[in-house]
Amino acid sequence: MALIVVGGQTKNIGKTTLICNIIVALPRVKWTAVKITNHLHAPRHCEIFKESGGWTIWNQNPTKDESDTAKFLRSGADRALLVQSEDSSLKEACAFLQAELASAAAVIVESASAMEFLDPTVLLLLLDAAQFDFKQSVKRQLERADAFIIRSSDFKASEWVKRNKPVFAASSNRLDPALVSMLEAKLARPV
Repeated sequence: MALIVVGGQTKNIGKTTLICNIIVALPRVKWTAVKITNHLHAPRHCEIFKESGGWTIWNQNPTKDESDTAKFLRSGADRALLVQSEDSSLKEACAFLQAELASAAAVIVESASAMEFLDPTVLLLLLDAAQFDFKQSVKRQLERADAFIIRSSDFKASEWVKRNKPVFAASSNRLDPALVSMLEAKLARPV
């Protein structure tokens, strides 16, 4: 299984948009797209896939809803899952998820907090100098990241990115062609 994990320095920075753009840019890939959250609620148009103490995995059904997982399906993902987990159960939820999806062709996960419990093929971090908030879970993964996706043009000068890693521009409607090339190369390698 090829596993891409997308994290962002703060909420509402564009992680879902980035994942949708990746799915659209690589249409031949059979994607399973996953959103991991600690926001526990009963999602609409979903069916329980697996439930355990402290976490639940929901299978998203096709819908016109504006939920992140519904957007993944509309972008072309074959399957979309919502993982809801209490912080104390996140490691267990990630272990189950990684084992359950081991035979999937390609999995893309939206989560900052789950990054430390997953072993991704590619770890992408979405950053924005205009945002002052910076999640500790993302700070801990800066060295581990394979590339940075930058929302603001002045961010290349930031100390957070001076790590000899590829830096790509973020866009709301397409991917940087160099990022597409990098992902194609990583996904083509045996895992």
